[in-house]
Amino acid sequence: MQNKGEHFIPIGRDKLLECLPEFEKCSESDRSQLIELFDLLSSALHSQYHSEQISLQRLYQPLDPDSILVLKEDTIKDSSEVFRQVNKILQNANYRKLPTGELETAVENATALGLRMKVDFSLFEELHVYGRGDETETWTKKSWWKFFKEEKFDVKVFQRLIIAFRLKDHDDLPKGQSSSFVYLKSFKGIPHSDLHTLLPGTQVKMTLLDRGKIIIPALSGIVMSIVKIVRLMVAVAIFATLANFIKFWVIPAGIIYYIIKGFLSYKKTQDKYQLNLTRNLYFQNLDNNSGVLLRILNEAELQDYRELVIAYYVLWRFGKAGMRAKQIDDIAEHQLFETINQKIDFEVDDALEKLESIKLIYKEKGLWFPLNIDESMKELNNALSK
Repeated sequence: MQNKGEHFIPIGRDKLLECLPEFEKCSESDRSQLIELFDLLSSALHSQYHSEQISLQRLYQPLDPDSILVLKEDTIKDSSEVFRQVNKILQNANYRKLPTGELETAVENATALGLRMKVDFSLFEELHVYGRGDETETWTKKSWWKFFKEEKFDVKVFQRLIIAFRLKDHDDLPKGQSSSFVYLKSFKGIPHSDLHTLLPGTQVKMTLLDRGKIIIPALSGIVMSIVKIVRLMVAVAIFATLANFIKFWVIPAGIIYYIIKGFLSYKKTQDKYQLNLTRNLYFQNLDNNSGVLLRILNEAELQDYRELVIAYYVLWRFGKAGMRAKQIDDIAEHQLFETINQKIDFEVDDALEKLESIKLIYKEKGLWFPLNIDESMKELNNALSK
């Protein structure tokens, strides 16, 4: 279940009318006009975001690692502007930027799968991580010290995660990656403790238990080898040449054998961890690079639509004599909770500001007032015609 305090409204466009308080009590004429108004609002938002898409794609094209174009736009490789625009869109889509401390905490702790990782942050020229849909899931695991009995535990998970980064020009760059590009990655269902596993250059660290599984058998094998060899030396002591050969060659050979065996066991355990990690990430990757841009633009457009529709309707339905922002916010959040049984932190100020910018509402003496439906439709038609 989604935790408290999220701005994101997880409702499809077609189901949004069910979240409007007393919508079914409106007259048939009003309902029809409102639906037409909301369609116009959707068209206006789509036109706005389409313009942003063209501008952002032109800006990102020379920095896109997946681009296969021969003739590209004649633009400067300005990664700072790309990061700024991506940050703006993600804010509209109700993502929150994760502080550096949250990433560092994840690195220090084991992942939800019990992995210990190490991350070389010096590889990054810029690194930005955004999360949305903070929720708690119940997972299960089996532990050998509990005789492999299945136990449940809670894991904090991001429903959506976006990573935007540019690498430094570094000798240790991961294979196939370059400092010339801006990389964008989108994931779903990522535990908070697994954030760092998605970064390039991340490596698996062995736990003390796994090191013990390797070192202890290797040491015991070496000891047993020495004991057997000593016994053999005593048995053949009468043959000095053979004894000297065993003394100087067989003991080192036995030690080398167990060192190699221990190393191969280490690599096998490491590969097992890497395979487990790959399996979990394969189905969680949603999009990459330019595909991420299209996804977040669409998410931002839909989120704006939800907020504007709810804010306008509440003001139109209950605010003929004017309403304060707090009143609109309370009604919207109450209705959302009643409809989807989730606590949503409705961004009323952002919604009212955007509605005012397209002239569907106005403010007088601290109170907000709606235009009637006919006037609102006229304003939207004028905006679309321009």
